[in-house]
Amino acid sequence: MKVQILSEKFVKPSIPTPPSLRNYKISFADELAPTINVPLILYYTASNNGNTPTASLVTDSNQLEKSLEHILTLFYPLAGRYIKQSRLIDCKDQGVEYVVAKVNVQLHDLLGQGVEAKELNQLIPCEISAADEVSDPLLAIQVNIFECGGLAVGGCFSHRIADGSTVASFFCEWATVNKAKSTDGICPSFDAASFFPGRGLDKLIPMSLPRSLKDAEFKSATKMFAFNKNAISTLRAMYNGSRASSLQLVNAILWKALIGVDRAKHGRSRASFLIQPVNLRGRTNPPLPRQTFGNLWGLATTQVEAVDNMAFQDFVDLLGGSIMKYVKDCGDILSNGEDGYKVVIDPFMESNKVISDSEVNFCFFTSWCKFPFYEADFGLGKPIWASVVNMRLKNIVILTDDKKGEGIEAWVNIW
Repeated sequence: MKVQILSEKFVKPSIPTPPSLRNYKISFADELAPTINVPLILYYTASNNGNTPTASLVTDSNQLEKSLEHILTLFYPLAGRYIKQSRLIDCKDQGVEYVVAKVNVQLHDLLGQGVEAKELNQLIPCEISAADEVSDPLLAIQVNIFECGGLAVGGCFSHRIADGSTVASFFCEWATVNKAKSTDGICPSFDAASFFPGRGLDKLIPMSLPRSLKDAEFKSATKMFAFNKNAISTLRAMYNGSRASSLQLVNAILWKALIGVDRAKHGRSRASFLIQPVNLRGRTNPPLPRQTFGNLWGLATTQVEAVDNMAFQDFVDLLGGSIMKYVKDCGDILSNGEDGYKVVIDPFMESNKVISDSEVNFCFFTSWCKFPFYEADFGLGKPIWASVVNMRLKNIVILTDDKKGEGIEAWVNIW
C-alpha cells in the first residue's frame, strides 16, 4: 500500500478563542497520562444510498475541513499547544494538523482480521510517541481517499488531554456538525481540573518513549483477534457461569495467552501484573458529567504470583473482582478528600514501579467497548469499521466493539 500526501495545513477554529480561555489547566488525571498519541481510524464506503461519493467531500467542497473549523470552536484546547513547564494548554489557536492523502488500494482490501496493523500506521498523520513537545499538535487528522472513493479518517489525539471517551465524543460531535451544519446542542465540559486540581504528578511518573519507534530495537507485532458472538458463547461455556461480561471473558483468555507467551520466552513462569483503565464518568459521587473533556480514568490492578496452576475460570474471577472493587471505590473519589484522590493516584504509582521490574510480566488492557465510534456519521453513513494501529508497545491490548456490537475485536501488541 502506498499513501501519497496531497496537502498539509493547520486548521484553526472558525471563531478565535477568547483571551479569557487562553490558559487551559490540566488535571492531575491528565498529568498521569502517558506521553503518547491516541490513534483511531474510521472507515467509510464510497457512497451511501446513492449519495455523493465521499471523496468529493474532500477534493471538491472541503466540507470536512470546514466542519472541523466549526467544531474546534467548542473543543478549543485541541487547537492549542501543551506547555510542559507550566502544565497547561496554551489556547492561542495554533491549529490542528490536517492532512489529505491518496491511497492506491481499494478500501475493501484493507478491512478485517487479515490486515497488517503496521500498514494502518500510514493512515494516521504522526508517530504514536511524538507528543508533549510545544511544537506537537494536540490533534492531527488525516483524511485518506481510496481508489474506490472510500474514505478513512485517521486521528491522533494527545493523551495529555484526551482519553478514549474524549476521542469518541469529539469524532461523533464533529460528524454531527459535518452532517447537520450546526453546533447546536454540543456542549463539552472543561471542568476536570476543578475536580482534580493539578499537582505535578508527571514528575513522579516519567513514563515516556522515544519520539520515533521505527528503530530495530523497537520491533513489535500487532495482531487483531476477532471474538464474534459465537466465540464469546464458547468462552462463556468454558467459564460455566453467566455473570461474567463478554469483556471479562475475552480479557481472561488473552491474559492467559500472554502469560503463556511470557513463559515460552523466559523459559519459566513469572509473576504477572495487569492493569485495566476504568472510566470515571458517571461512577463518582457526585457523578462527573459524561461530556467532561480530558482524562477521567483510574486503574484497576490485578497481580498473580503463581500462574502455573491457574485455570481460565480463575483469570475471569480475578479480573472481574478487581473491576468490581475499583468501581465501588470510585464512589468516594470526589467526596472523600485526599483519601478519595488516592483511589486514582495510588494505582498509577504502583503500576509505575511494577513496569520497571524485570521479574514481572506487565500487561495493560484498555477497553473502548461501548464508546460510540460506529455512530460517527459525517453524512456518509455510519463507519463500516473502526481500528487502531500498531502501537509498538509491549503487552498493550485495546478492545473495541465490532460493527454489529455483538462481538469484540482485540488489538494485541507484543514484542
